[in-house]
Amino acid sequence: MRLRTRSEFQRSRKEGKSFAGQFLVLSVLQPSGCPADGGAPFRFGIILTKKVGNAVVRNHTRRRVRGLLSRHGHRIAAGIQLVIIARYTAPAASHAELERDWLRLLRRAGVLDEEGGARNE
Repeated sequence: MRLRTRSEFQRSRKEGKSFAGQFLVLSVLQPSGCPADGGAPFRFGIILTKKVGNAVVRNHTRRRVRGLLSRHGHRIAAGIQLVIIARYTAPAASHAELERDWLRLLRRAGVLDEEGGARNE
């Protein structure tokens, strides 16, 4: 389910739409030849720069973002490619703030399938 190559990240960032939040930036690419309902599961990649902090802080932040993906991933439409960029403010955010920002970005991007579960706001 992960984006692995540099070209996949670049394509998602270049051709997709970008949505900025307080703690995260979300780039969304919906491939034209892929059905949105029953196709392949969504794919994602996480980017953290050294501005976020040292390796320990970046890994902790990456684990927190993966936790959000595992908690809300079943509600994301199929066939979508997501690139999640953590801003330098992300490590200082509480879990509730990070989750609120994440859900807000997913709704703005239109990739959240609301019928998959209850709203968490």
